[in-house]
Amino acid sequence: MNTSPPASESGSLLNGLDGYDRYFDVPVSKESGVCSEFACPCDNAVIPKGDGYLQISQKVVNFRNDCPTPRDLQYKLEKMQSAMGCFETFELDRGVVYPRLLCRQAAIRHQLNLEVAAHDAANWWRTGKVPLRATPTSFSR
Repeated sequence: MNTSPPASESGSLLNGLDGYDRYFDVPVSKESGVCSEFACPCDNAVIPKGDGYLQISQKVVNFRNDCPTPRDLQYKLEKMQSAMGCFETFELDRGVVYPRLLCRQAAIRHQLNLEVAAHDAANWWRTGKVPLRATPTSFSR
């Protein structure tokens, strides 16, 4: 449940999210990114460093809740691998471990709150940190 005040009450939806204090680390590309939406009409558009929209799914939040740092993530993955009894490389859905960088068209298709998703992307490009909460949708209150 989103507990942020509506934009009309706060002046901006971001005001309710600025003080968010739980984050997780995600490596930042040195150059640019590409839209990670499968079959997006943008044809994997190049997203310049500092731009784009970040989609943080609830699955990512649930998975990263106990592994905010790269070291914690590595430990969790090794523990999962050991528990499965397989010591070879195993495939893990990146969409469960990392948020997705999207073009505007894909962000609109997912009905993301564009202001929040753009703010999250810009902050990630700058700091490598992603808030540990799902991206609100355009109809969230």
